Amino acid sequence: MSLRTTQVIVPAGTAPTFSATTASDTMEVGDRLFAVYRSAHSATVTVTVLGEQVLENGDVAPNKSYTLAIGSTTMQEKWIPLFKSYHDATTGLATITCSPLDATITMAVVRR
Repeated sequence: MSLRTTQVIVPAGTAPTFSATTASDTMEVGDRLFAVYRSAHSATVTVTVLGEQVLENGDVAPNKSYTLAIGSTTMQEKWIPLFKSYHDATTGLATITCSPLDATITMAVVRR
């Protein structure tokens, strides 16, 4: 598990620093926060936000999955809003996984 640091997008246009994904990445949630995933992998990649919120009926919210297209020809990118409802009640953080894991899949957490 890797706790990701939030990077602030600045008016000068400085790009965030991307680093390799791990089996389980955790990050803060909130307004104007995004997990940005990039892939240069030769297959599609499934990025899954784990359902942590307990619903009114006591069930845990379902996982939310996103698909990154094949990126081996052209780098693919997916911006995932980090809604407050994604937080774990114990940690206050969201947890996101990638499948498959590959060194060509990177991510950054950004605040606009």
